[in-house]
Amino acid sequence: MIGRPSAVLFAILSGLLLLATLGLPREAAAIGDTLTVIQRPLVNIPAIVVSGGTFTIECEAGTGTTGWAAELIHDGVHVPLTINSASYNSSTTWWELGAGVPAVSLYELYDLKVTADGGVIDITKNAVKVIPAFKNDYYFIHITDPHLPTHLYYYEEGADTDSSEVVDMREVIHDVNIINPEFVLLTGDYINEGELEEFLNKQYYTRSQALLYEFEVPVYLTSGNHDIGGWDDSPPPDGTARRDWWRFFGWKRLDSPPPGAPEYTQNYSFDYGPVHYIGLEAYINYDGWRYGIYGGESFTSGQLDWLDDDMAAASGSDAHVLFYHYDFSNQINLNSLGADMSLAGHTHRDEDDFSHPYEVITDNVCNGARKYRLIRVSGSSLTPTYTISAGSNGNNLRVDYSPANDGTNYTVTASITKSMSENFEHGQLRFLMPNEAGTFYVTGGTLVQVDYSDTHAVCYVAVDISSPSQSVTVTLEPAAPEPPTVTVESPDGGETWYLDTFFDITWTAEDDVGVVGVDILLSSDGGATYPHAIAAGEADDGVYSWLVDVDPTTEARVKVVAWDGDSLSGEDESDADFEIDDPASGVSPGGEAPAHALIGGNIPNPFSARTVFRFGVPADGWADLGIYDVSGRLVARVAGGAFEAGYHEVAWENREGVRPGVYFLRLNFGGAEATRKIVISK
Repeated sequence: MIGRPSAVLFAILSGLLLLATLGLPREAAAIGDTLTVIQRPLVNIPAIVVSGGTFTIECEAGTGTTGWAAELIHDGVHVPLTINSASYNSSTTWWELGAGVPAVSLYELYDLKVTADGGVIDITKNAVKVIPAFKNDYYFIHITDPHLPTHLYYYEEGADTDSSEVVDMREVIHDVNIINPEFVLLTGDYINEGELEEFLNKQYYTRSQALLYEFEVPVYLTSGNHDIGGWDDSPPPDGTARRDWWRFFGWKRLDSPPPGAPEYTQNYSFDYGPVHYIGLEAYINYDGWRYGIYGGESFTSGQLDWLDDDMAAASGSDAHVLFYHYDFSNQINLNSLGADMSLAGHTHRDEDDFSHPYEVITDNVCNGARKYRLIRVSGSSLTPTYTISAGSNGNNLRVDYSPANDGTNYTVTASITKSMSENFEHGQLRFLMPNEAGTFYVTGGTLVQVDYSDTHAVCYVAVDISSPSQSVTVTLEPAAPEPPTVTVESPDGGETWYLDTFFDITWTAEDDVGVVGVDILLSSDGGATYPHAIAAGEADDGVYSWLVDVDPTTEARVKVVAWDGDSLSGEDESDADFEIDDPASGVSPGGEAPAHALIGGNIPNPFSARTVFRFGVPADGWADLGIYDVSGRLVARVAGGAFEAGYHEVAWENREGVRPGVYFLRLNFGGAEATRKIVISK
């Protein structure tokens, strides 16, 4: 609403304030999210999309930009979008991206991230609401005139510290998030003085934009006279308020509109099911900026032409709703337009209209009024209700949680107190619960979905808020601890492993709380007993390299036992017997070639000065035989050269003076490797 001081007084007070603050700059806050790439959807002009549907992303970037990509983000949930089309519209100077939304696991209000080749990147918060389907019966909320962050003018005492209108707005946001409308229409005078962004570092736009992020539902915002009208006798240059609106809420092309988007004002529309919603910029041009374009007040002829065109394009819709700050020049005739409802503010009082077409004015949020209005929709039928107040103490709609709703408690009860007569059948509460396996039980409401993507599980509970006092309880019954599941992959039966040779025991293990250790056991009697411990407390990395050091057997099996943090164990064993053989007993020159490279041991072993090594190769080829210490360092080369397929003997004398100890004889052949332990004695 207009509340402007005289020009003379304004000029005097402005000058005094500037002198008082000379040399004492106010510390600047971080600037808010000004528009760069993404032009629509935005936090103030979002998109509502059905899961599996499509929507259009409009971006500003170079005409040759390629490699467009986009995703939706909500906390830990990331939803990649499919870019079905990308075209640059030279008449509007924007890119138009056709984006497909896949089936989602979480129906929520998402941030939108867009990237392209050449380092193009932009994120706009709370820009896209994904829903399962458009509802036939729903409600939305109209709010207006918050006058953020204070209704005091900047030169008035206390204006620099007063944030009473932020408190009022937050009480309304609190109610809105509980009532859970499909969306909010916010019709202007959102900011009290639209020129106060950089001026004295007031950051009015930055601070007010941040409040929009506190809504948990989509918000469609239009401007009012306090937002963009400016003051002709205030210090900032004329047009500052409107230019700042363009920077934060769209769009800078309005400064010099292209042929395909010729309006100098921000007007837009959207559809929810069969109902068409139209938002119009409204203002009083206080500072007289570009009077030839904007005149003294809205609406311009260009706006009315755009409105006619938009109504004609939406003629197939079942109902049409206009929303704007105020019809200052009495230019809107709902009957002539064929519209069904208009929603406005500005007057700071209710003007109820319950006959079709509905011309409704809603009282303001500011000055402690904290008013909002519910409009019910059934198909194409619109029903405005009387305004509601969040209450001077914010307790007209209240939710108290016991114990704390902080994600640490397994049972939480929400006590709802409602002091207004209106019922809210689509209410929703969010319970923060422990993020662990289990089953949720709800009384007093209906569990709609659970978001497990963050530290806590978020339970979305639908509530029909229809009583002065009611409660909702959510309980998490933790799942009974499950032991690990284990699968032995090798040896699994039928293999032949050799003494003093390394073989890999492999397995997989899974557990709900995590495997903390693995034991590996060996049976020599077909799994009847497992007396031999191969390893204990090993890391669950899926592989253990075992140097076979047990007596030969044809009934060997391996068992892997996995332990979790709850001291529960799971196990698995080889499906069938495998053989452990001593190749030294059967490796001698001649005979058929082995199936793979192997070492048959050496005679004698242990030895001090001389021994004979026996080995076999499966085909003709180059073989290397060497002695390695426990660190894997080659200490002596035994043989190297071309060998025929079959078994071979090589005599070796310790001329290198290799010291007594445990070593490994390693055979390399055709990329394969065999290893056997040897001992050099004194």
